[in-house]
Amino acid sequence: MADQVVQAVGPATTRPAGLWEVAGILNAYEALEGAVDEPLLAGFARCELRLLSKQSGPQADEAAAMPAAHPAAQRTDHFCTEALGNAAGALVSGFAIVPAFGTAAAGAAAGVGLLATAGLAIATAGTGALVGAALAALVVRRRQMGFNGQASQGGLLLWVRTVTPALEASALDILRRHAGHHIHAHDLPAFQ
Repeated sequence: MADQVVQAVGPATTRPAGLWEVAGILNAYEALEGAVDEPLLAGFARCELRLLSKQSGPQADEAAAMPAAHPAAQRTDHFCTEALGNAAGALVSGFAIVPAFGTAAAGAAAGVGLLATAGLAIATAGTGALVGAALAALVVRRRQMGFNGQASQGGLLLWVRTVTPALEASALDILRRHAGHHIHAHDLPAFQ
């Protein structure tokens, strides 16, 4: 497919057949979250929302300047705040429960009394929860640093795949309302 770009200023009424997407750049993570949440509430599937893949090294500056319609722009899925919270909770609880069960099983096998086993399990669970919380904080911090890095290199690029002109108009409107810039619709590269 050609890298045809249509600067959309109003609702799309005609376009060539094929898959299209709307792209826009957002300057802050908060704007990105709103620009992601609203399409999901409007009926878009999560798999229709893509972000510029986090890159490091010499390619990072090239990726930030790359036009949204460029077929070499590497895309990745967006993981919502709720999914990140679920992952953090799983780290904390996993690091708390597994050692606690292990300590309880070892205490029971060794014939340690019930109160001593419970005390050891609670102490082990607390220590494990602290380790899990530290790892969860690290995951959240790395994610935020990645978004901040992209925002400082030109913005957070969001693509929304559209299959009809009505969905295209809706995606354009959503990105405009969330302070997006360089908002446009273009045909979807065949391999994306």
